[in-house]
Order: sequence, then structure tokens, then C-alpha cells
Amino acid sequence: MSSRPRIRDLGYSPGRFKTGVKNSLLDVEGVAVGQSTIHRGQDIHTGVTVILPRGIKNTRYLPCYAATHDLNGMGEMTGTHGLTEWGFISGPIALTNTVSIGKVYDALFLWQLEQGALAGDNEVEVMRRVSIPVVGETFDGLLNDISASVIDKHVVYDAIEASKTQSDVLEGNYGGGTAMRCHGYKGGTGTSSRIVPGVDKDYTLGVLVQANHGQKDDLRIGNVPVGEFLVREEARAAAEEKGTQFPKGGKAAEGSLLVVIITDAPLLPHQLRRIAQHAGMGVTQVGGHAAGRNFSGEIFLALSTGASPNELATSSSGFDYLPPLETQPVETLKNEVIDSLFYATSEATEEAILNAMCKAEPLTGYKGRSQAALPVDRVKELLDKYMVKFEDE
Repeated sequence: MSSRPRIRDLGYSPGRFKTGVKNSLLDVEGVAVGQSTIHRGQDIHTGVTVILPRGIKNTRYLPCYAATHDLNGMGEMTGTHGLTEWGFISGPIALTNTVSIGKVYDALFLWQLEQGALAGDNEVEVMRRVSIPVVGETFDGLLNDISASVIDKHVVYDAIEASKTQSDVLEGNYGGGTAMRCHGYKGGTGTSSRIVPGVDKDYTLGVLVQANHGQKDDLRIGNVPVGEFLVREEARAAAEEKGTQFPKGGKAAEGSLLVVIITDAPLLPHQLRRIAQHAGMGVTQVGGHAAGRNFSGEIFLALSTGASPNELATSSSGFDYLPPLETQPVETLKNEVIDSLFYATSEATEEAILNAMCKAEPLTGYKGRSQAALPVDRVKELLDKYMVKFEDE
């Protein structure tokens, strides 16, 4: 686990709502996360993050209503056609690198079939509960020899097994985020959570990101143009070393961003689509107007564990021709109060991205390429100097 600070340790606490105990996706009751991280020599640095919305035992029995949104869709997340058609999923979610998406998909499908067999379900029962695997990717081919394609079934199964005991989401260079880059620095896995007050009880919303996007110039933290400061300082230092005039501008933009949002508030698919959209607001808090570049894939997935279409038909095998209709009751959030969840989604997404950058450590990888980590000490100095502070803080 990285010993580097999270963003709150630098003095910035995004938004208004309180965090959960862990300030993590794992604050949502029942959610499990497992990560497999691979380092082999200089060239191989990659991994897988697996999210089980209701843990290993219950994810296949208690489907979650779900929806997706693309800020810019130049990326891949499998299973979204089926998810959109039915409005729910009942399987694990995995995040990995671009080349490994097929292998991870295959592993998750096999794992679901095996779970059904272990439970003693017959073939029809197994297929009624199988969910088309949801696997998202971002490109780690600069620091990892992605063509080696080292992730296999066993790596995915190791991540699922790890979810049984993993008590924290490992941020930065872990799981699918192992070799990812963000805003010109090392990026990767990040997480955050919010507690949203309700009339009868409070609800939890958690976010996990795989951050591999953004340009250094555009980085903003607490409304401070941190990226511009750092670009100019680094350029000036390099120019002084070479004795030349320092240039303006940072490095070219990196690739993509995956955001997974899970809440225990009872939401239906159309509401979750709106929740997923608002992850984009958190992305712009970090990247300003430059979020959603043409070559990037910012793909967002939102799920609810607060309600479930879990009742299979009793008068039909699920495959019968023109079966009689059956219903089940479903609780849902009142439309007029959804703003609080919009806000919580935005601020938790913002914080998860910043946590990924703060916790990530420098990495030298494929072909000797190196990626520096965010200079957190200098960032803290900039925030202390330029971020607005109110007297009661």
C-alpha cells in the first residue's frame, strides 16, 4: 500500500457532504473489491480491479439496477448493450488494460458459470442468472509492455479471491490502475465516498476510478491552476539547466478514464443514467474545460444496491413463449430530491481522481520509460498559498 498522502492530507476536501469511514467505494455496505497487481522485470506492469456489488455470494442472486454514460466514448466497456436493454447487471465488474479486455471478459463468464455449478443450479437456472460481463479498459502501453498480454484467467480469479479479505481499495499503482498516467503524472486507481442525508436514514455513495486521462496544463485542485504552475516551474528548471528560454505548454494528453459509482439509495435505471452523467462534473473540477478530449474514453457506470429486480418468474422457466405476466414491488427515490446525489457523485469523482494522483508512486517501466508522481509537497504549498480559506476553517 502506498505511503503517499491522499488529497485531504494536502488540505483540500472537495464538496460539502461528509465521507464514509474509509472514504472509499467500500463504504457502501456489501460491496467488495479485489485487485491483482503484476510487476515482472522492467517491462511488465499491469493488473485487474474486480468489483462485486454485493460480494461473491450475493452478486449473482441480487441484480443491481444500472446505467452508463459516455463523456467521450473512445474506449470500451463490454456488456453495456445488455445492461442498457435490461437495466440491470448481476455479475462482477472488472477494470483492466486495453489488450486484456477479452481475457478478463472470458474469465468473468467462466467464473459465473462455475459459481452456478457450485451452487447446484441446473443449466437453465445458471443461464437465467448469468450477466454479460462488464469489463472496462484504459491504455497502459507506455509503461507496460501491453503486447505481452500477461493477464489471464488466474489473475482475474486471484482478484476475485482477494475481494474476500481486502479491506481497502489500494490506490495509485494497483490493480487495473498499475501503469496508468493522469494529467502528466502517474495516475491509476482512486476512490472516495459520500454520506447523503435522508429523511428516514442516510445513504452512501461510493466512487472508484481508473484514471489515465488529462493534460498537465489543465490540472486544477481546489480551483487553483496547479497544472499551469507546475508546467511553468518544470519548464523553467529545464531551461535553466540547458541555458535556453523556457517554453510554455505541458505534455500531450493521455487516454481514458473509467468511473464506477455505487450507491445504496434505491434508484431505477433512468435515474442511474443521470447519476452517471454527473460524474463528468467531477472530472471537469480536476481538468477544467479540457475534459472529454476527442481521443479519450471517459466511460461512467452507476449502480444501485438499494433495490433489486431479484425475483425470477415463477410461472415460467424464463425462456417460455409468451408467459403470463408477473410483477414485483420496487422502491425508488423521489425525483425532486435527486440533486443531492448529483452533487455527491460529482464531488466523490473529483476526490477519487485526486486520490489516484496523490497516492500513485513514480514508475519506470517498458523500454525504460519513466513517469513521475505528482509532487505532493509542492502541491500543498500551492494550495496553502492560493486556495481560498474561510475564517471558520
